[in-house]
Amino acid sequence: MQTARLHVAIPVRGVGRWLDAALESLQRQTFDDWTATIVVDADPDETDPCDEIARRWAADEARISSIHPGRVGLAPALNLGIAGSGAALIARFDGDDLCRPERFAQQVAFLDTHPDIDVLDSFAESFRDPTDGILPPGMLRYQHWHDSIEEHDDFVREFLVENPVCHPAVMLRRQALGRLDQPTAPYRRGDFPEDYDLWLRLLRGGARFHKLQQPLVRWRDHEQRATRSDLAYRKAAFFRTKWQHFAERILPEAGRIVVCGAKREGRRWIGALARAGHHPIAVADIDPRAIGNTRHGAPVVRLEELGQFRPDLALVAVGTAGARGKIERALCQMKVRCLAVAGIAG
Repeated sequence: MQTARLHVAIPVRGVGRWLDAALESLQRQTFDDWTATIVVDADPDETDPCDEIARRWAADEARISSIHPGRVGLAPALNLGIAGSGAALIARFDGDDLCRPERFAQQVAFLDTHPDIDVLDSFAESFRDPTDGILPPGMLRYQHWHDSIEEHDDFVREFLVENPVCHPAVMLRRQALGRLDQPTAPYRRGDFPEDYDLWLRLLRGGARFHKLQQPLVRWRDHEQRATRSDLAYRKAAFFRTKWQHFAERILPEAGRIVVCGAKREGRRWIGALARAGHHPIAVADIDPRAIGNTRHGAPVVRLEELGQFRPDLALVAVGTAGARGKIERALCQMKVRCLAVAGIAG
């Protein structure tokens, strides 16, 4: 039997109420040269309905198989799903989301005509079931920020702010995983977001990213999502992943650093820099109540005073809506190179 061009990895746990609809959306794809592996990440005694649903679909749909390894965790489940085929292209999908019928066709066509792109994201339409209420303001802000990122340079600019990639909307080239230490097990288990960790490691390996400006996935938001319930997705875990990337790729050549932001976001970076023996030479803030204080020995000054310190790099670490843009414009006028490490609110 000839290997399909595209293989889809679908780890599932606790999404039984939505899984049939998710798999039906795969069946409706206009591109049909695909296979999929459902990995049921649940112990047999959990009576997770995903187990029965996955077995039924594997019996009825020749392109779908299911494996039932027990409770292994999300990262190992993802690796098992990817290992299910030798297809040149890999797509991610979750059992609580929905694919637009043209998703696979558009992503495959783009990768066919853009051989330089390794990881392809798309817009994703966030929604909630009526019984789950309206989308939270934070999700709407994230959606707006996510949809502002398209070209590879946009990803590079925004990667330390938050995760700019919608995981269940991704399609990537299998050969891109060869940039990793363990290409057959690209997802790592740990106290960190497994997808964000993977994207940053691929970025360090030279992978190029792009995002299609069409909503090809309907991204269901609910309170049971791993991003809301798993400690690996908390801010502290995200920060550790950010810092590892920054310390490896940016810090060695950063030179004299200033931090813009003396509040919570800024303090994380000031503390991490100090612990690494790379104390910022100054901290800037737009709140007059912070001016004149110190952070790890660095003076807190007005933003317009930064130029006199002659920094090589300014880290913009603010979360207040509108503050990031104001700071970036001021730094541009002062001809100070900057890198945003927080601020999806603008």
